[in-house]
Amino acid sequence: MGSKREACVDPNVGWIRAFFNAQCIKEPLQYLIIKEEVDRNILIPKIDSNEAFRVMANFSHSTQSDPNGRLFDALSGNKPFRRFKDMLYELNMWDEWNKYQNQYAEKEIQSWMEESELNFNELDEKYKASQSFYAEDAI
Repeated sequence: MGSKREACVDPNVGWIRAFFNAQCIKEPLQYLIIKEEVDRNILIPKIDSNEAFRVMANFSHSTQSDPNGRLFDALSGNKPFRRFKDMLYELNMWDEWNKYQNQYAEKEIQSWMEESELNFNELDEKYKASQSFYAEDAI
């Protein structure tokens, strides 16, 4: 049985935390955190396979690098994710796909952060402050 990984953000200290099978682990220190810390975390949404498929289809329709629609055709039939990736390789479009995918993810994260009333700069400052605290503690 594989481990299920999810992530959350702790708005008090700006940490991203990883969950493995519902146990919250703080990275990179890798220790279990106390229940009060778990309760204040905000779950980071994951992309599901339906959304991932839509992103690939949207990319297939929007790119000018595949005028024959081979990427979109790859999404039909069995194993569409594998066939899409194989076609990206064949058409030498990995860089374009990665750029598109990163732009999509950035837009979605920004939207989620606004909905969750999270400010990236504030979280970043809290995270940096917590890292300097632990760095001083190690001396």
